[in-house]
Amino acid sequence: MERTITVRSLRLDKAEEKLRILGRAKESELIRGGIISSQLFSDVCIAPSLEENKLGYFSPSDRLIVISEDVINDSSEETIRNIFLHELAHALDYKLSGRITGHSASFRQCCSIVGVEAGFEKSKVRKGLISSNEKKDRIKKLLALSSSPFANEAAEAIKKAKTLMARDGIELENDSEEKIYMVPLHEGKRFPFSIRALLSYISNTTGVYIVISQNGDNKRAIAYGNLEETEASIYLYDYIISASDREIRKLRNNGEKISKDSFLRGALRKLSEKTVDACADNALVLVRDENRKLTKKIVFSDTKLRTSTVRSHGGDSASFTKGMGFGSKLRVPSSIGRKELE
Repeated sequence: MERTITVRSLRLDKAEEKLRILGRAKESELIRGGIISSQLFSDVCIAPSLEENKLGYFSPSDRLIVISEDVINDSSEETIRNIFLHELAHALDYKLSGRITGHSASFRQCCSIVGVEAGFEKSKVRKGLISSNEKKDRIKKLLALSSSPFANEAAEAIKKAKTLMARDGIELENDSEEKIYMVPLHEGKRFPFSIRALLSYISNTTGVYIVISQNGDNKRAIAYGNLEETEASIYLYDYIISASDREIRKLRNNGEKISKDSFLRGALRKLSEKTVDACADNALVLVRDENRKLTKKIVFSDTKLRTSTVRSHGGDSASFTKGMGFGSKLRVPSSIGRKELE
């Protein structure tokens, strides 16, 4: 399962849907033209600032097109469209060749097929983004003058700002806009008790709100919160799973029979005892509650969510005890979520 932190808001959802519609229209043209015979990409999503200052990318494993939030916030409609089509060309190139060829001759041909503006390379995109940011800075300065005590100066500043925004197709993002970040933590046909316990521990420790959804036989657990909280949830999940797996392999290599589910439950029991202050922290409770409200409002406004509790059950007591011993020695790095942990 690939991990991509994405972001949702009412404004970003509208931008995402516009790109999705554009992509499906291009896809239909290619199918009608006999260039491809089936779906080109699975979906489009918007992610926070990407690694290495990427503006976007196409993920071949799940055929997902990812566009940076910075692009949506800081670019003109023309730039956003061309960046998306650039990634769609990568999807087409992969569809036709079966591999990612980079910015090869075949990729450039795909750019021509899907309608990427001639010569719209990354360097030009960067230049366009810098230009767009400079224009936005100028508009912000003009809007700041709207509070000038001099009526004529304030009116003239607002007029110039509106003229620039209309001419360049620029909209300033709302800094107070409600948005929620999300990332998948676990996926599979079944969720063992230990995984549910781990997800509960992560929610209690970082403040993320976790929703388990089902699509056919497959289930997926997704964490919702701010960027820092979702990053912490990934770290905690991977750290605890990998550390437990290493210890279980070591014990099994020594000839011990270990139940992974019971061992992990024991480790989490001890970890939860060590971090009980974080779980009961009033500020953290408020964080989880706010993430829950935002998630329901932005992502699941038309869906009724059911709350479930993690109930204890039997298992292998010897493995559980081994897990508790391991959990007592496990050191979760400090500054995870909102609490300093030992």
